[in-house]
Amino acid sequence: MIPRIRIRSVIVALLVALLANAASGGAEAEAVVETDAGAVRGIEEHGTLAFKGIPYAAPPTGDRRWRPPVAPRRWQGVRDATRFAPDCPGTFPDHARMAEDCLYLNLWTGGPGKAAKRPVMVWIYGGGFRGGSAAAPEFDGADLARQGVVLVSFGYRTGPLGFLATPKLSSESPHGVSGNYGLLDAIAVLRWVRSNIAGFGGDPDNVTLFGQSSGSETINILTASPLAKGLFQRAIGESGSSFGVRRAQPLREAEKAGTAFMRDLGAADLPALRELPVDRLIARDADKFEPNVDGWLLPDDVYAIYEQGRQNDVPMLIGNTAQEFPRPPEITREQLAAGLTDDFGPLAGAIAADLSGDAPTDARWRLTNREWGDFPAATWSCLQAKTGRAPIYRYLFDYAPPAPQGEPRIARHGSELAYVFGTYRNSGNPQMGLVDDRTHALLSGYWVNFARTGNPNGPGLPKWPSVREAPGEYMRFGEAGATLVAVRDAALVSDLARHYYPATAGHEMCHASPQRYPR
Repeated sequence: MIPRIRIRSVIVALLVALLANAASGGAEAEAVVETDAGAVRGIEEHGTLAFKGIPYAAPPTGDRRWRPPVAPRRWQGVRDATRFAPDCPGTFPDHARMAEDCLYLNLWTGGPGKAAKRPVMVWIYGGGFRGGSAAAPEFDGADLARQGVVLVSFGYRTGPLGFLATPKLSSESPHGVSGNYGLLDAIAVLRWVRSNIAGFGGDPDNVTLFGQSSGSETINILTASPLAKGLFQRAIGESGSSFGVRRAQPLREAEKAGTAFMRDLGAADLPALRELPVDRLIARDADKFEPNVDGWLLPDDVYAIYEQGRQNDVPMLIGNTAQEFPRPPEITREQLAAGLTDDFGPLAGAIAADLSGDAPTDARWRLTNREWGDFPAATWSCLQAKTGRAPIYRYLFDYAPPAPQGEPRIARHGSELAYVFGTYRNSGNPQMGLVDDRTHALLSGYWVNFARTGNPNGPGLPKWPSVREAPGEYMRFGEAGATLVAVRDAALVSDLARHYYPATAGHEMCHASPQRYPR
């Protein structure tokens, strides 16, 4: 028999809980928010309200495959928004979680209400435009939401579903273009945020885009796109842009690749192509489908748009990691020289001189990291400082997180993300310590400050000047914290600019270090 005193205490506890819930309006009632398409119910998570799997566009299936996103159908009643939607089909996500009906977003907030006007951060994951997932535990938005922002993430089309271009698809478009559907998905999210985020406590006039790798490349393109103008007020790019080796291809080249793709799949026309199962479309891992210069979403090469001052001129914060790629296999000096000649032709000698003193494998590793990391970041920051009015801040993430036993510690591609999101301890690695806590405090502090005001600086953080204020320097995040240092390998980066943009006036000024920019 249960003692009477225990029964009484349980009843009292239940009554107290019910009264507290009624006084606050009820947790369930507080988690219901109306959107343009209907009401959604979220769930309390880690001191925030989380809403998952909210449709921002109609399913891109059937005849809607390879078309721009359109608004979702309105639903009746309250839609459950407590679970992630499936990932968009691609090379990287868990195939058991993939579905072509994948245009959904997630958000974390301190609470709903139009009076809150919290800054909004919209996250775009990377994956080389071949896959990725907004549901990855590393991208949980609770920590950033607890710091006072509304965090939004979303799924978008990648691979052939997101970027296939063919003349037949272009003829369907009123703009005469095709491909770039994944970029149009991102714009659709920004429009959804513009219309709906106030109900979730966010400020539609204070939206920061942030992303990594191809997500950062997407942001770089959106800063150059007239279709995205006015939909965001700040931009953070981490290890990715459409400069140099990653510059977007012309539409006609993308159409040629798409025509060959159709032929190889045996699809005689678009109806046949649209009937093919998703698995057949994404099985060809060797095929790469990426953004193109279509003359509509992207009117011109991103470099040209920036050089002419036609970018969406908003405050920007960009950078890269110290070692974007792991150390390559050993090569000889002869192999290094042959590779430089193949890749850089008449500039091979100058680039070899920039790398002098390094062993062949170290030189190749250094060049790869500068070509894919430092050069795109330098180009983005220099062009914005030269032709834009809004400030741009540049960083180098040079902290090597604790690694699993047997693996080298390097500041590799994406190493900073767990510190930005505050999920760095989720791995359970016992080596995580005070340095990791400080790295998280620095990165999330700067990122959140930037989202609030367009300036990363704030109380308790080392002063971070803009590129225009401190040309030739950037903020380095390392073992010792955040320190302002001279940019590395300025001569090598300048030679890479000569290779990728030989006929473009002004790149020498842009990459010279130190160099004063016009104010």
